[in-house]
Amino acid sequence: MDEFQMIATMLDEPPTPESEAAVRHRLLNGVREPERPARRAWRRPALWSGFGLAATAAVVTGAVVLSSGTTPRAPDSDPGPAAAQPMSAKTVLLAAAEHAEAAPATGKYWHVLTVQSSAFWNEPGDYWMLGRQLIGVWSRPDGRSWTGHRGLGGVPMTAKDAPAFRRDGSPDPNPISPVLIKETGTKTFLVCDREMTFKQVQALPTEPGKLKSALKRAIPRNHRTAGDTADEVLKNCVTDLLSFVPATPKVRAAAYRMLAAMPGVTAMGEVTDERGRKGFGLHVRVMRRVADTVIIDPRSSLVLSTSRTVPSVPGKVDKVLYLQAGWTDSDPRIPTLP
Repeated sequence: MDEFQMIATMLDEPPTPESEAAVRHRLLNGVREPERPARRAWRRPALWSGFGLAATAAVVTGAVVLSSGTTPRAPDSDPGPAAAQPMSAKTVLLAAAEHAEAAPATGKYWHVLTVQSSAFWNEPGDYWMLGRQLIGVWSRPDGRSWTGHRGLGGVPMTAKDAPAFRRDGSPDPNPISPVLIKETGTKTFLVCDREMTFKQVQALPTEPGKLKSALKRAIPRNHRTAGDTADEVLKNCVTDLLSFVPATPKVRAAAYRMLAAMPGVTAMGEVTDERGRKGFGLHVRVMRRVADTVIIDPRSSLVLSTSRTVPSVPGKVDKVLYLQAGWTDSDPRIPTLP
């Protein structure tokens, strides 16, 4: 891109109006966000909202070397044989796969802590804003689970929205009181839009080719996406497998290797997320004019953040920051920012 501006090529076949409508419905309703304990007080975008961001493939050319944090300088005229080469998306994904295999896989609970931000439109005030909440999920192998919520207030979507947002008293479009809920029933996880139990997730294949075949079989027959192929669906759901789902270290490694072997995956280079964490950016085109950005840390194999841009909405319409994802012995509690 310039890493953030260049856009991937269009889908081989443009989506039909019917498929676009299906994706709009999917974006409106989301696929991953837990039930919210409070009613939304503001209007979400009419067509493009919700998160359901299960995307990890990428689509931009260019990369820079992952560094210790200093600003990269122009290469010397004679860099010499030891000069570092830019890291491609494939190199980054394969490095993440190596580290994923070494990740710890024991603990009392599978725990994911996220900050989720969604766009809201204030029609009378004529400005966009993001409603934010902290969500913690604790899942046990026996199917018991707990979900905690804490509202984090609203923020203006862009600098252009800030004056009107402040004039309105910096409102919170989706106020949520701190709460911890013990879920009823057996916890399941969405894998390519199919509900899977903890045991089914743990039993996924650990070889990239077999994992790809298993994920394709998991896609519901009536699944509607902007793409016409199963590969498009896989690129739009593999992030959940890498971040939200309690897959084994070997399955996560296989998912990274599967993604590295798929066409259309390119790199944004080194980027920093909203909490100042350095990672490597990947870009995915979900459908025409809709793009997802995924930031991963290849050294830990963790997904740091995902975000989506859509037509008619400035900035990132939906964002998820992954603060914690892994096994823990700490019992469920109302979540707090680490």
